[in-house]
Amino acid sequence: MDASEGEVVLLACQAIERSGAFKNLELTLMITPSFIVLAPFDRAKVERIRRERAADARAQGASRFQQMWYGAQAPFAMVDGYMGMTLAQVLAELPSSRTFGRSSIQRATLTEGTQPRMGARTAVAPAHRLVLRTEAGEVSLQVDGHVQPRELRRLLGAIVGDLLDLGP
Repeated sequence: MDASEGEVVLLACQAIERSGAFKNLELTLMITPSFIVLAPFDRAKVERIRRERAADARAQGASRFQQMWYGAQAPFAMVDGYMGMTLAQVLAELPSSRTFGRSSIQRATLTEGTQPRMGARTAVAPAHRLVLRTEAGEVSLQVDGHVQPRELRRLLGAIVGDLLDLGP
């Protein structure tokens, strides 16, 4: 695969891959102009960001609750940090990432979740469902419900074109 420097991450969000009846894998879904990237969710990096954010809040004189709240936003901060990175940088940081280009995707199906009602980035937003059928098998993902469906459709459509089915 050619991980050219022109491939910049345009969308990054949390996703869960259903790999079995009782087996889920936390991932970071990233989309560049030509690739869909599924990277492992880096727990060590989240913990480091959580400590840094809590320390920053403490230094600013925040209450204990505010420090905990600020630290709890670490997963979102980590995912947002991938925006603007090149594909080469992502693959260097997370070498076990899987990449899918148009040539490896046979069909993609996107079913949108309902729009979140709780405001910005809470855990209660219904997830979107993305299924990628590839040469190696099917990848079934639950995508963070706070991702704008129109943007997700646009970016996926740019990669897979007419192979994208929109579910009910």
